[in-house]
Amino acid sequence: MERIKAMLEERPFRPFDIHTAHGKKVTVKAPDFAWIHPTGLTMYVCPDPEVDADEVIDLLQVTKLTQGGHHRGGNGRRRPRR
Repeated sequence: MERIKAMLEERPFRPFDIHTAHGKKVTVKAPDFAWIHPTGLTMYVCPDPEVDADEVIDLLQVTKLTQGGHHRGGNGRRRPRR
């Protein structure tokens, strides 16, 4: 949890992926789109602010954090800004 907090507070912010024991991968695109519950056991992430589908992550199930996140689509091109 401390590493996640540090990554959320890093400036300039760099997107990162959270990998879980269940094979789920969630990208944190901006610090405003992620929130750690005060108990420190759960994290809420809004991977896409245009879609109302938040991810709930059990922090005890986090296996890996990778810096960088996904900025490009599957074809290597940047997605157009909206």
